[in-house]
Order: sequence, then structure tokens, then C-alpha cells
Amino acid sequence: MQILQNITVVEVSNGPLAGLTGMVLADFGAKVIWLEYGAAAPGYQIWQRGKQRVAVALPGDADDIADVVNTAADVFLTDLATPTLAAMGLDQGTLRVERPDMVIAQVSGFGEGNPYSHLAANGDRVPVDESLVAAAIGRMNVFEGVADRPGPVFPAVKVGTHGASQAAAAGIVAQLMRRTDSGRGGCVRSSILRALTAYDLVNLGASQIDPSPLPEIDPLTQMPMLNFQPVQCADGKWLQLGNLLPHLQANFLRAAGLEDILDDPEFDQVPYAEDTLERYRERICEQMLTRSSAEWTELFVANAGVASHPYQTTQQAMRDPDLVANGHSVEMDGVLQLGVLGRFAETPGKVGKKPVQEVLRDLKPAPVAPPPLKEQDPSLPLQGVTVVEAAAIIASPLGASMLADLGARVIKIEPLDGDPFREMAFGIGSARCNTDKESIALNLKTPEGQEIAQQLVAKADIFIHNYRIGVPERLGLDYATLAAVNPKLVYLAVVGYGPLGPGAVRPATHPVPGAALGGVMYQFGELPETIVSYAEKKEISRRLFRANEVNPDPNTSFVVATAASLGLYAARVHGIGQRIDLDMFGANAYANFDDFADMGNGSQRPAIDPDHLGLGPYQQLYPCAEGWLYVCLPTARERQIFHEYVPEFSVLKQRTAAQWETLLLADGLGCVQADVDVTGLRIQAEKFLGSELIAEFEHPRHGAGIRHGAMSDWPGIARSLQGPCEIGDYTLDLLAELGHADAEIQRLQEDGIVKQYAP
Repeated sequence: MQILQNITVVEVSNGPLAGLTGMVLADFGAKVIWLEYGAAAPGYQIWQRGKQRVAVALPGDADDIADVVNTAADVFLTDLATPTLAAMGLDQGTLRVERPDMVIAQVSGFGEGNPYSHLAANGDRVPVDESLVAAAIGRMNVFEGVADRPGPVFPAVKVGTHGASQAAAAGIVAQLMRRTDSGRGGCVRSSILRALTAYDLVNLGASQIDPSPLPEIDPLTQMPMLNFQPVQCADGKWLQLGNLLPHLQANFLRAAGLEDILDDPEFDQVPYAEDTLERYRERICEQMLTRSSAEWTELFVANAGVASHPYQTTQQAMRDPDLVANGHSVEMDGVLQLGVLGRFAETPGKVGKKPVQEVLRDLKPAPVAPPPLKEQDPSLPLQGVTVVEAAAIIASPLGASMLADLGARVIKIEPLDGDPFREMAFGIGSARCNTDKESIALNLKTPEGQEIAQQLVAKADIFIHNYRIGVPERLGLDYATLAAVNPKLVYLAVVGYGPLGPGAVRPATHPVPGAALGGVMYQFGELPETIVSYAEKKEISRRLFRANEVNPDPNTSFVVATAASLGLYAARVHGIGQRIDLDMFGANAYANFDDFADMGNGSQRPAIDPDHLGLGPYQQLYPCAEGWLYVCLPTARERQIFHEYVPEFSVLKQRTAAQWETLLLADGLGCVQADVDVTGLRIQAEKFLGSELIAEFEHPRHGAGIRHGAMSDWPGIARSLQGPCEIGDYTLDLLAELGHADAEIQRLQEDGIVKQYAP
């Protein structure tokens, strides 16, 4: 059985933004009728697979398109702008009258309510490139330091496109599940703009603290933390280390023959003095030159307690043994390509074939039989769903918070001293990942703590964890144990490498999949394979550190939310509980979708220029009289208008970037100032307030503040986003809810089984 086997999706789009959403739905059984407007994409792209492909013209075919949508669609998915949809009779207001059972999903670059919203697909204009959104929201500044110059840097990997498409998929499936109760559909909107806010983990939070606890850094000199040091090996190849937690770093030092560092009396004196840190860094770099990359990898895989991976391109990653073993790289129609989202034990997905080309006039889709309508329910789609999360750091906790944004109740199980992430980055990143949750602090090393966790899961719809393989069994939280008390449970396990393959039991932190899946290599450029001096190693590792930002964790979070929604739908509609396995490697293969297919002629990615300014003159950063302007002009018409203002690119130095943006944006041109505040500060600017990228909250226990907005917008549904939980802030409430008497709760506290929040 496939989860969406009785669902028809009508997708009106051009490009990967909506295309990836449709692909995921097709992979899990939906019939996807893809009405492609504008110029056809050259060759085969993986986001086209599994669909009926029909070329349409706008506005000429508008009536026929509306007829197909109204006749056939359970889901209408599009990247067209709101005014264009209104002209076609496909806007939310019209469709909700004609087809109140339909789920409507709109994806875009900039969303609604800001000065850039008009840069949207309308039939003549294709969806904006992610790089334009990145410039406007300050993301290009995140990569300053990758180039050997000051200023913003072109962001290579399309993580916002990945995030927005997954946010749409999660919202669609969640609303389809809700439809089984009410018979009514709903409208969800996602955007690259919203998705890119997921990659800001600390700056919004730090902006609420005066003075900011974050140290001032110089991106042109900042070195990676020692635990995340990139190293060159004896064969000239490069290895990324990722041993974030102290026990992992100790494992690495022992495995690498660096016990002398462990024995150094200064080793435990963190933070290290500058000369001590430099001594350790040089010692590690010297030792890694004693073996080849393959030899170190074999040693570290055998050790199973060291986080590391060789740097490789996305094309190389498709043949990585862990990716192949876990089904993230499969062959279909003679093309080695991206696999399905995850391993669903009872309702597996299936990679679709190349799209079947049809003609609009010959398309006669079967009419949809709408479900009987019940009373209108304006609540969020996961209202009434309970999530129990036992996860740490970023990827899984942030994914669970995305489910809370969709209306779910999320209960976070954490150790008595809390998620380790609470002790990092002044706790700001942890707050970002734990919004809208209730925390219970449990000692899961005790039988009573395990019993309480099992009681919570017995009443839940889904359980999410990111324990390494073997740990759930020791904690009484394995699938067999929990399914015995909750047969319809959706059990979502998230690991680094995947449950199969040589890395199954290995740890992984964000730099590891960043290096392994090709994203960093694309952002950075070619790595030298001749042995370089220590000074050169330091400079290369500094730039790699800037290129290997934290995106692999949020990349995984978006996939967690989508897989959870699919699992919940299977449980609600088909009555099937199951185990679902996800991993950071597979999720980051999705984030590298634009090159995760082997067409027989190498990488499909265009080359970034050596100064990391862009992909060519019409997709490039330019210095102005003051500041940097990013120019993104995909069509000949846009370029013609641009050159009426700017005969030669050198003319851009005659005005400031802000002045050029005001002038050119008013004429519908994709030209924006790029050297603005970083994302967490930029989204607080007045021009973005109408886009709801931030939300004020009044936490019932922890006070007021601001937080990031949700990853999707639900027009017409009132929502109240909440702030972060604290360690054990709902311990007593949850124990009482499970039926524990006051005296018993007191004993559990005294015995160190549970802990309540202490401000």
C-alpha cells in the first residue's frame, strides 16, 4: 500500500520549488498531473518524476486549467502569483466556494506582505531564484569569509527551495489528514523567504539580550572550533571532523593516536588559551598526515564512536556506501538518482519513472468524489495530534517544533540536566529548536523513568527520537516495546548515516553531512590534493568552516516534518502504525537535489566564479558606491529593461546599493541590496513585518518575547505561536495527567527519577 494512493494532485508550476513538493507526493502514491507553463526545463530533472506532464500556455489555457483543477484535484499545488491565480479563477476565495474539500498549496519565493512579493511567477516570469531571496534576507552575509575578500558571498546550495517545498508537502499531507475528519480542505502557503529563517539559529534570540552574549567575530580570520577541524590526510584528500560533544572528541583523540592531548593537564581547561588551542590544532593536523583518507575512514568506521567523513562532491555522494545502502541513491529509467524521503516499514515510497508527456486537450482526468462536508473547522491541521519527542541538539527537535507550528501538542522528554544543546551558544539555539513544547525531565536510565516515558507514548500519535542504534532498546523505547502498547503509533527514528550501511552506528553532526553530500564542495570550490603547508591548511580550513555552515541540521528538520505528516496520514486514514527511519545523509541529499542525478555527463551545477560573486553577469553580486547589489535577471526582457538604467555594469558604482534597489525593484527587476543585516536581524525590519517572519509570544510560564514565525502560512486560521520550553517545565502537570498522585510525584522527585522546572 502507498500512503497517498487515492489522492490526485494537479500541479501548475515551472521549476523545482513546487516540483519537489509534487515529486514527494508522487513518490508516496499520489497521482500528479503536472501542467507546466513557460519554457520547458532542459533534459530530465528528478523533481519531474512520477508525473503526467502537460505543456500549457498562459493565459490562453487558463479556462482548461481551471476545469482540470476543479474536476480532478484533491490537491491544487502551484507556484503562480496570487493576482495570476485570481485572473484564472483559481484563487483561494473562488476555489473554497467551488471545491471546499480541496487542499490548496501555494509556494513562492517571497510570500506575501513585503516589497519583494511582486517578484513572483505569473506565467511570463518563472519563480525567483533562491539567491535573490537570500540576498534580501541577509543570508549572503552568512558566507562572508568563504571568499578571500570582505562582503557578501553567493550562496550555492538551494536549501530554501528544499525547505519551502518540504514545508508545503508537510502542510498538504497534514491537511489531507484533517480532511478525513471534516471533509474540508484548506489553504497552505510556503515560501523560500520563510524557509530561510529556519537557518538562523541564534541571531534573532541574541537580539533580545542586551548586550548580546554572542562574541564579535571577524569572518575573514575566524577559525573552526577544534572539534570541527577539517584536516588533510597523507594522500592529499580532506576529511571533516565532527565530534561536537566531549566524549566524541575524546573518542577521536584516542582512535587517532593523540592520547598525549588527552593527558595534557590543560586539556580540561575549556575554553583553551589561544596558544593551547593552536598547539592542539597543529598537533591534530600533523597526525592526520600519517595516514590516507581511506585508512583513517576505515579506522574511524571500525571505532564507531568518531564523527568524520571525507569531503566529496554530490556526484560522488551518489555512490557513497551509506547512501546506497539506505536507498538514497537508486536507479530508475537508467538514471542513478535521489531515492525516496525515508524508509517507511509498512507503506514504502517508490521512485517514479520519467514524466509521461500528454496533451491538454486529450487529458480527461477522472472527477474527484468529494467527501461529505461537516461543520467548518478553522483549526490547524495537526490540532489534536500528540507528539512525544526524545531528541537532542537541532535536527529532530527543530523538526518536532515544525509539527507544533502545524497545531500538534509536542511533549519533549529530556534528561534531568536537559538537552545538551541548552549549554551551547548561551542556550539561544536550544530556544529556537524548542518552541511550543512541554518539557518533562526524566531519568531514562531507571526502570521507573522508562515506564513514565512509555506511558506518555501510549497516549501519543507519534514518537520521534534521534538516539543512535541500540540505545532505544536499552531505554525501553524501541519500536517493538512501544508498538505493543500503542499499535497505531508512528515511530520516527532519525540518525546520522542511516540504519543500514557501514556508518549505521556512527555519530554525525552537521559538518559531516555537509562535507559528505557535496554542499560544501560546491560552496567552497575545488580542494587542493597536493600536501600544503600548515599555514595553508589553516586558511583552507577557515574557509571550509565558513562554507560548511549549520544548514544540514535544518535540512533534516524539514524532512522530519514531512515524514511525520505522511506517517500520521497512514495511521489516520489506513489504520497503519509503523516505524519510519530517516537520516541526515538522506535529508541532505534532498537539499542537494539539483545535482543528485547522474545523467552521464557529470555535475549539472553551474560553476561559481572564483570570487564567489555568482554564476554569471546576470546572476551576480556587484560593488556599488556604497554596499553590494545582487542582480538576478533570468529573462531577456528583464535584461533589456535593466540596461536602460545601467548601460554598463560599471555604472553601478555611481550610486549606492540601496538607491539601485529602490530604482530597479520598482520596475519589477530582481535587484536587491545584499550587504544587509544577517537574517535574524533583517527579518525584524519594517519591510518584513507584514510577512510574519517573527511572532510575539507570551509564554504562560516563562514570560514574553519574540520568536521565528512558522514555516508555513494558513490564511484564515488564527494561530498563537508559543515560546520555548524550559527543562522540566511541565513535569508535574504531565505526571498528574498520567494519573500519578501528589505523594508519588514527590517520591519520584526525591529519588531522582524526575525533575521539575526551577527558574
